[in-house]
Amino acid sequence: MGLVEWVAGPWQVGDWMWRGMLTVHMVAIGCAVLGVFLYLRRMSLLADALAHVALPGIAAAFLISGSLDAPVLLTGAVVVGLLSALSIETLASRPNIRSDAAIGIVFTSFFAVGVILLSTVMRDAHIDTECLLFGDVLGVTDQTIWLVVTVVPAVLLLVVLFYRWLAVSSFDPRFAAAIGIPVTLVNYGLMTSVTVTVVAGFEAVGAILVIALIIVPGATAHLLADRLVVMIAIAISHAVASCWLGMYAAIAFNTSAAGAIVVVGGILYLLAFLFAPRHGRLLPKSGGKRRRSGVGDQRAEREGVAT
Repeated sequence: MGLVEWVAGPWQVGDWMWRGMLTVHMVAIGCAVLGVFLYLRRMSLLADALAHVALPGIAAAFLISGSLDAPVLLTGAVVVGLLSALSIETLASRPNIRSDAAIGIVFTSFFAVGVILLSTVMRDAHIDTECLLFGDVLGVTDQTIWLVVTVVPAVLLLVVLFYRWLAVSSFDPRFAAAIGIPVTLVNYGLMTSVTVTVVAGFEAVGAILVIALIIVPGATAHLLADRLVVMIAIAISHAVASCWLGMYAAIAFNTSAAGAIVVVGGILYLLAFLFAPRHGRLLPKSGGKRRRSGVGDQRAEREGVAT
């Protein structure tokens, strides 16, 4: 079989390929953009927390409404996600509790409640827990596709509209507050956007693997870029490349598409870690003081986005 036939073959057998590609690309791009801001805020672990606490939100929404419709489950996940975010901030504000410990305590507790609900009172609810946790890229439903193509563009539009607020508060929250930016409101808006995007992508990539789609592209971009706009562009490119290569790897090796996508993303990060022009471990460093992207030159970056 030639290369052209191997590439074109999956697109000619039913519509599962374009449906999966469309869904996973939309989810990955949304996660990559939001992941850049979480990475700069040193809040990447929060993505893990919000992905896990969405499970009890889904369970609670079903128990209250008796419906498995996507908008209902999404609402429950968002409400519980905001509740968990508020709990994390409340715990982390205490002088004797570290922020990482607060995140770990809250998300494990909420996730455990969700597991208990699914295994007891929701045992006959016909919720595919394996799909929620690990996803099914090649078997997404029409409802999931519509949810993703509605939620992700809306989230990206909000990022564009509030880009200045997000950028300034990510680099220097005190400076942002001093110039009148509602930092707390921006934080909760970002958390809500992450939660909504994660839940929208549950069926495609699952609650566990979606975490990598949020963290890895931003971390890769941080090694390769020194400006926020470039970081976002690289993160999106990383997400798209991971999806394409991962989907074809999954077909070639007959394995999980979501898992293959994350593995490819990890390999791309490793390549950047080793060979990034300025921060790579195997390349000679350029002359002068090394500058970490964004964080290392906060003043210039925040002045650029504040004007």
